[in-house]
Amino acid sequence: MATKSEYKQPSMTNWYDPRQLSATALKALVSGTFASFADKRELQAALGKGNVPVDCSLDSDTGLPVDEFWIDFISDTGDGFNSTYTVADLEARHLQVKLNPAYAGMRKTDITHWDLPAGNILLLGGDQVYPTPSMQAYETRFKVPFRAASNKHHPAGKSGYKMFAIPGNHDWYDGLGSFIKLFCQQRRIGQWQTEQSRSYYALKLTADLWIWATDVQLNSDIDKPQLDYFRDIANLYMNHDDRVILVTAEPAWVYKMIDRKNTSYQRLRFFEDVFITGDKYQLKNGKKFRLVATLTGDFHHYSRYAETRISPEGTAYQNQLVTAGGGGAFLHPTHNLPQTLSGTETKNGTAEESKINNPKLEACFPNQKQSRKIANQMLLFPFKNIAFWMTFTAIELLLAWMLQSTSKHETMGFMHQLSEVSSLSALFPFIARHLFLSPPVLLICLFVVVGLYVFADGNGGKRNYKWIGAIHGLVQLFCMFLFSWLFACVNFNVFTIGNKLVFLLVYVAETFFIAGLAGSFIMGFYLWFCSLYLNMHIDESFSAFGYPHFKNFLRIHVAKEGSVTIYPIGIEHVVTHWKQEGSGESITFVSDETANYYLIEPPIEIAGSV
Repeated sequence: MATKSEYKQPSMTNWYDPRQLSATALKALVSGTFASFADKRELQAALGKGNVPVDCSLDSDTGLPVDEFWIDFISDTGDGFNSTYTVADLEARHLQVKLNPAYAGMRKTDITHWDLPAGNILLLGGDQVYPTPSMQAYETRFKVPFRAASNKHHPAGKSGYKMFAIPGNHDWYDGLGSFIKLFCQQRRIGQWQTEQSRSYYALKLTADLWIWATDVQLNSDIDKPQLDYFRDIANLYMNHDDRVILVTAEPAWVYKMIDRKNTSYQRLRFFEDVFITGDKYQLKNGKKFRLVATLTGDFHHYSRYAETRISPEGTAYQNQLVTAGGGGAFLHPTHNLPQTLSGTETKNGTAEESKINNPKLEACFPNQKQSRKIANQMLLFPFKNIAFWMTFTAIELLLAWMLQSTSKHETMGFMHQLSEVSSLSALFPFIARHLFLSPPVLLICLFVVVGLYVFADGNGGKRNYKWIGAIHGLVQLFCMFLFSWLFACVNFNVFTIGNKLVFLLVYVAETFFIAGLAGSFIMGFYLWFCSLYLNMHIDESFSAFGYPHFKNFLRIHVAKEGSVTIYPIGIEHVVTHWKQEGSGESITFVSDETANYYLIEPPIEIAGSV
């Protein structure tokens, strides 16, 4: 149990720390390799309570129908403490919000502010902890912030606060073991009570309104027990033309546009066509339902597309495609989002188009101008990733040391010979000759070029620009040897350093402060250019500086008559200094700062039964 003296507020994950890169890559490789052989969703189905929904429509104390619901949706939490706790603290509060002052008037409204009671149902949209899951990571990065916020704002001892979660890819990196322990065993987190028994679930809210949440397990096919679960829910508990809010772990509609090899949209469409719209296969008694909203995270920003569909009764209605992944992880860009989604139209069994338009981008947070401005922080890559800077320095020093070793039996060492190279044109034949005299050095050079080629995002952008990764590698090698030549010339010919120890110390300092800095800066420039102009490296670019601000979550109101209103809450600047009060189960945090939050766009209204 965390105590006041033991708890340390975690900082944003440093994704470019070589140790972190190696650990995350290993976790992803192991989970991706073995998840299909040890799929814990099969065990969940065996140990579950049968294929039954969670009925939230009746008050657990009185047994009477619930008049209204206030539901919060948060995704991608558990990275930096400041960002995660700022979101958790606001989520637990009764909010009075005003409209985004920068709102350009995409939709008109006469209302200037909204009064929003705190939600008593919390939906978590995946990736509850970063970088990799463990019970300790869940404790420090997720449980403590949300328990502390709950302790601070929820009345002690009051029941009725329910928490539901689906896993994202980061939750799957330990095979879902920690996720199941935390969310599928009816544990409490502060005043929140977890009630699900599987990593997917169905909630009944009103007579005709449902929430379905799926587990897409590392971008793979949905497992048969899960398919059976939703088929039984649809056939046994739902009525024709019921409305469904779908919760999924990734914005497949955007992935289809920006990632050519991503197949998540096909799986999403299959699930919708089979179990919701009934376009591919008929459910029992010919049931079809209306998909009125799809909520997701994975991208750590807010965006909304609206698509027009045809209801089972032949009337047009809208499905809101909402990405709200601003729960605490580093910010993702929005400037790469397409204005219009194409290639998403499908046909139903009667050959009528189930969608009659291409969804358009209605709003995003930050806006695309702000996103481009924030992207400029990638040019500060060396100063935000000191460990990576040191890695470039180490590679260059290793190359110099190995080349120096190959010439130890010659009259002059490699560095001394290098200092006598008279021009840039003469440098390359000189380096080439020594590379072939030292196969290990040649292998390291090939490793740099091939490694950066493999690192390049070949799936992003309109075309495969993977070759730019090899160019990046060649530029890095060119700069390494260029700086080695310049340092040798200056140290021997200008400073006339004759002492080997002094030369070594000076060379190491030059390599760190000049060559290593330059190599790290080139890396940042590469990510900046690819992100802004080639639509590549969406994850790699913005994770490089771990921007903690521009967070978001959804507050959803379900009225007695069944209408749904979604309020997207944007937090432009998170609180950066939290002071701990209490410890253990009673821990909480306070600050003199105030988060800058507002309504990202006017409320999104979904009509009730028609």
